[in-house]
Amino acid sequence: MKIKNLLANISLAVLLNALVKPVWVLVEIIVQNEVGHKDWGMYAGLLSFAFLFITLTDLGVNQFLTKTLASTPERIRELYPNFLSFKLILLVAYPLLMVGAGMVMGYTSEELFFLALLCLVWGGHQMTQFFRSNFQAMQRFRIDSIASVLDRVILLVLVGLLFLTRLDIASFVYARLIAAGLTMLIFFIVLSRLYGWLKPRLEAKVILPSLRMSIPFALITVLNSVHDKVDQVMLKALAGNVETGLYAAAYRWMDVFGMYLWTVLAIFFARFALYLADKKMQAKLLRMGQVVTALPMIFVCVFVFFYGEKLFWLYTDSTPGQLVTMEKSLKILFAATLVHSLFVIYGTLLSAANHERFVNIAITIGIIVNVGLNYFLIPILGAQAAALSTVASYTLMSLCYMGYMQLRVDEIPVPWSRLLKLILAAGLLYGCFFLLAKTALPWYVNTALAGVVYAGIGLGLGFLKDVRE
Repeated sequence: MKIKNLLANISLAVLLNALVKPVWVLVEIIVQNEVGHKDWGMYAGLLSFAFLFITLTDLGVNQFLTKTLASTPERIRELYPNFLSFKLILLVAYPLLMVGAGMVMGYTSEELFFLALLCLVWGGHQMTQFFRSNFQAMQRFRIDSIASVLDRVILLVLVGLLFLTRLDIASFVYARLIAAGLTMLIFFIVLSRLYGWLKPRLEAKVILPSLRMSIPFALITVLNSVHDKVDQVMLKALAGNVETGLYAAAYRWMDVFGMYLWTVLAIFFARFALYLADKKMQAKLLRMGQVVTALPMIFVCVFVFFYGEKLFWLYTDSTPGQLVTMEKSLKILFAATLVHSLFVIYGTLLSAANHERFVNIAITIGIIVNVGLNYFLIPILGAQAAALSTVASYTLMSLCYMGYMQLRVDEIPVPWSRLLKLILAAGLLYGCFFLLAKTALPWYVNTALAGVVYAGIGLGLGFLKDVRE
């Protein structure tokens, strides 16, 4: 696949998410405003708790399949039927195990019921991810792009119906479950039509050796899950549902724009795996990925630093103090997003290029810092403490990735010139927003003008050439 075709597929994936995700976010905000921060905080805390152990629905199979089938596509008839059966077993076992864990945590019967439903939601998502891993491995990125948004589209329709009937946190969870199940079924049918009917089977001689090779990916999944969601679990335990709901409102926007990164990184992971033996091509993809992942996110992050409060205009039932907490948490979280967007492509390359063990070490360091800071700071600072710990952990993880690339991966050098140019672009954009904020112009005019200036900065620094090279 040529670079221009790769860019076309990235553009399609980003466009679909850009059309669907903002609408979904507005719906989530309206739902949270309707049901209240307390009920939403319970939901967010349980959703995050379930996500901590989401690897139990996968055990690294998805990434293993993407990497394996990208280089040896003929193995699909051996691997897919076996792992389909295996994943269905995990889908059933996961909610049972998590309800047991919830009982240990002391959750109420109502919370345990919702926890079981949300585990089924995550399980359905992971089955869809399993189907997507096949699309990605076969470089069918257009189908994968549709798969990345279809569950949200279905959910938007269902929630729209709830607004006309009865909307509460329970009906919202049911809608999520139905959307996850329908999406899973649709892409099972799509994959069956593409590759023909492959009868499910469960052969230990296929599954056990593959699982041994998938374990590093499973560790990456579980560690990333813990790192990303432990904040809300600890907030629920140490500060209560309301504070968790306020943090979730800020984190939602980080998750929204972070979807761009995960959409793009899935494509780059598949491409890195495809060229596993071609270090020159991997280095070229790294240079390109550095720009593609960071450049748009820089603009988003700087915008949030200056006008982040504009994202909370729909919270009409929140107190001024609650709005301040959400706004401060948001701006801190986007400092973490800025760091993450600059360096996450290194972790993606290392994961695809047989350096999974170090990636696990780096994420573990991040988790230790995150949990430690949360434990001491949440009782004092609440939601803002969770945001600060996220900045610290992302920074340490990024330094680990960059240091390892520089010292241990000789064949693929760190693209220092592009990194420095991106940092310069971020500084110039910040200066532009700073000067425009001093004028009497409305915020949306300032944002548009800054966008024009940023486009000029990008062209002047040669980013378009970097992407096309």
